[in-house]
Amino acid sequence: MRSPRFPTEPEARNRAIGVVLAVFGASLFSLKGVVIKLAYAEGIGVSQLLTLRMGFALPVYLAVGIFAFMRTKQRAPLKFFLAAGGLGLMSYYFSSWLNFEGLKYVSAQLERLILYIYPTIVALLAWVFLKERITARHVMALLLAYLGVAIMFGAEIGHQGPNAWLGGGLIFAGAFIYAIYVTASKPIITAMGATLFTAFGMSVASIAFLTQSGIEMALHAPPPVTANGYWLALALAILCTVIPSFMISAAIGRIGPGPTSAVGGIGPVVAAWAAVAILHEPFGWAHLAAMVLTIAGVWMLAKPRLTRTAGTRTW
Repeated sequence: MRSPRFPTEPEARNRAIGVVLAVFGASLFSLKGVVIKLAYAEGIGVSQLLTLRMGFALPVYLAVGIFAFMRTKQRAPLKFFLAAGGLGLMSYYFSSWLNFEGLKYVSAQLERLILYIYPTIVALLAWVFLKERITARHVMALLLAYLGVAIMFGAEIGHQGPNAWLGGGLIFAGAFIYAIYVTASKPIITAMGATLFTAFGMSVASIAFLTQSGIEMALHAPPPVTANGYWLALALAILCTVIPSFMISAAIGRIGPGPTSAVGGIGPVVAAWAAVAILHEPFGWAHLAAMVLTIAGVWMLAKPRLTRTAGTRTW
């Protein structure tokens, strides 16, 4: 039997940094729904808000991307840049649009819970397409996570009406796309580095959407935006997009997508607190039970397990 291998000090420090990045990144990302709701209250539409978000974020991504590219000693092949651009379009363009549309019909709390179940989607995709075995732990995790969302969804139908189906469906579709993004991003991050990967992918998505938005504005002039609306869009772009996007990519690069998603369980908690405190959304036993069940289910999928051969924790 092989002797247990314990992580070295640099490995332990690297993992600790990854966990901290995942915590803060997930917390900032979780506030996105609250900021979007506040922006909608200012009369800003989905396309207009997305345009402002990407317009404010693009200069930062370009500057960071150029800096990271110039500092890179060994350039990744072109195929990795193409893959990063495609993943950026999936996550920052298509997934974001679905998420923004869905938030018109459901609460910020339900939005964050639905997004958080993306690891369960990854497990199902691996079972269907990669023929990976589904264990009893997988089944229990899936049941817990989706039971939590179902409880929250039932409360939303009573509060929001039939539109909750539309909003929930749109956000689930966005979570599905995000699950593909997180799963596929690991090898690209390893080849390019987290900073360059994030900056390049998000820049491609921003340029694509701003091009589309420019054409739409040339045909139909958008309504004016209030001063508060601009501040909210700036907060959405920098605090809830740029900063956490780099944090999450760095966390995935350090500890992998599984641990990152598990640590991200703090996201629904932060979202619930902010939604209640700022948006005055209701929070009762149904909301608490939904949150606990969903987080427990995802944690069962993403938590480390002890290997018998080396006696180490693997993800």
